[in-house]
Amino acid sequence: MKRFFLPVFNLIIIFAMSCEGSEFLVNCKECTKAEPYEATLKCQVDSDSRYGTLVQIWEGKLEDSIFVDSKRVYSSSVYEKKVPLNRYYTITATYTIDNKTYIAVGSASPKVKLSENKCDESCYYVYGNEVDLRLKYTK
Repeated sequence: MKRFFLPVFNLIIIFAMSCEGSEFLVNCKECTKAEPYEATLKCQVDSDSRYGTLVQIWEGKLEDSIFVDSKRVYSSSVYEKKVPLNRYYTITATYTIDNKTYIAVGSASPKVKLSENKCDESCYYVYGNEVDLRLKYTK
C-alpha cells in the first residue's frame, strides 16, 4: 500500500509547486493592497570584491539588444532593479576569476497575481522576479 501512496503524494507535491504563481508560496509580508505596476528584479550573484561582478539587464532576449541597466556589484550578493511588470528580461553576470571570464545568463518575467484567501485580506503579490546567477563551477 505504501508503494501506491508515495508516488501519488510526490505527483501532488510536484503539481502544486510547479504551478506558475502558486498561492502556496505567497509571502503575506510582501503583499500589497494596491495592484503594483512594477516589480523589483532580484538577481543573486557571487560577490567578487576584487574585480566586482558586472550585472547587465536587457528587455526581451539577449539578441534583441534592448539594454536596460548595467552595474558592477562588489560586496552585495543580491542586485535589485525596479522594472515594469509582464515583460521578459535577460540578465547576465560577468565574473573575472584568475584572469578568466565567466558569464552566467538567466531570465525572468515578473508578473502579479491576486491572492484572495492566503493572507488576512485580499492582496497582490509579485512572482517570477528572481534570478540565480551564481556560478555553479569554474574550470
